[in-house]
Amino acid sequence: MGKTDLYDVIIVGGGPAGLAVGSELSYNHKVLLVDKNVTGRTTKSWFVPLDVVDEKVMPYTYNGVTRFMTETFDGANVSWRTELFDRYPYINEKTLLPHWLEVLKNNGSEVINQCAYVDSTVKDGIVYVETTAGSFRSRLLIDASGYDSPIVQKYKIHRDHDYWWSVFGSIGEHPNGLNGMEVGDYMMWQTFRDTNADASASMAQGRPVFEYEILDENTSFSFVFFLRQERISREVMEKEYTTIIRDEPTTANFHELKIKELKYGWYPSGALSQQLAEDNLVFIGDAACWTTPCGWGMTFILRNYRYFSSQMSKLLIDNKLDKKNLLSVPHYQTHEKYETLLDTIVTHFLSNASAPQLDRFINLFNSIPKILCEKVFTLTITRDEVHVMLKAMLTEFDLMELVHILPKRDYLLVLEEAKYFAEDALVDKMHEVIGFLHQNQSELDMNNGFDFS
Repeated sequence: MGKTDLYDVIIVGGGPAGLAVGSELSYNHKVLLVDKNVTGRTTKSWFVPLDVVDEKVMPYTYNGVTRFMTETFDGANVSWRTELFDRYPYINEKTLLPHWLEVLKNNGSEVINQCAYVDSTVKDGIVYVETTAGSFRSRLLIDASGYDSPIVQKYKIHRDHDYWWSVFGSIGEHPNGLNGMEVGDYMMWQTFRDTNADASASMAQGRPVFEYEILDENTSFSFVFFLRQERISREVMEKEYTTIIRDEPTTANFHELKIKELKYGWYPSGALSQQLAEDNLVFIGDAACWTTPCGWGMTFILRNYRYFSSQMSKLLIDNKLDKKNLLSVPHYQTHEKYETLLDTIVTHFLSNASAPQLDRFINLFNSIPKILCEKVFTLTITRDEVHVMLKAMLTEFDLMELVHILPKRDYLLVLEEAKYFAEDALVDKMHEVIGFLHQNQSELDMNNGFDFS
């Protein structure tokens, strides 16, 4: 390796997105990957829908979610066996990420650890990248450095309207057995009276949720998560998590948990993942909010990293790496717009609704097919199935109540979704309820973050 070498691609960040894309590009291009810590290490874990796992990734998965459950302090309890897939496989991050790293190295590309990005400039189609390990040159810079990307900050890319999933928990062993819990269980929504003392408070105001996944006969991944427009500090999350697993009366199965490994992270969740680029620079992973609205980040990577890499490879071969050309090709394969809009609205509803309102929403799935819950968050719901959900929602919630739950900037999302499905009378009613929209246009963000180019 020489610092005067010209690389085809420099990737900043050795997490899942950087390694996945780097491994693919390394088959045909000279890649340098730099990471401020150690490439391939992560504090996150994932399970994913079965349809994003192909034969290359399957060896790096195990077991999976086979039962969804909820248990709120006020009695919103729903439980069902997975219907959309036989299982939602767990990703073995300790083998998949090293596999991608091995592919990259075996193809002759290079990796530098403990190497932080400092700055970059573009001149005559070449990117000059300054790092703590020296200066390097490439034809294309890919930012995979995460949610707190210094390159995003350099280019003043705003994330003012993102929602954040803040997560803290642990992989742990149960010395006294599972005590009724089953391998494959996913407690997707558990709340407690002491964390809901103010029933009117929403998750957007700081109320946490407890979740756990039973990985095998002795092991679980348990965690708290917050969903709001601000990231919650690790210290606050760790304190909340410790109280819940050690002192909460209804989590007795976790009181003797032997913690093996801490897990934590912050997941940006906008509307649709952003397609972002500058001259000789493109953004991926959390730096580009590569995720579905409900935060399925690894799902998005597995579904799209080969597609993205093939698009970038074509541009590298043709030497068309200016901003216009980088944005002229799709970076990923999008879902139907109505699916993403609905997922966004539901995610924002989960953040802004009060505890009693969320209980009412959860209990809807005792009267409508439970598979619709899976389909909303995996972006596979059909138009007819959306009609079923909308009908149930408008039976349970008055339209004015729904409007008051969502922040003003989401009103356009609601109206845009309604035009796909609602009868004219309902659309008219929604315009009436949100009638002040036209008089208060300046209060609303008219750019909802979607880019379906």
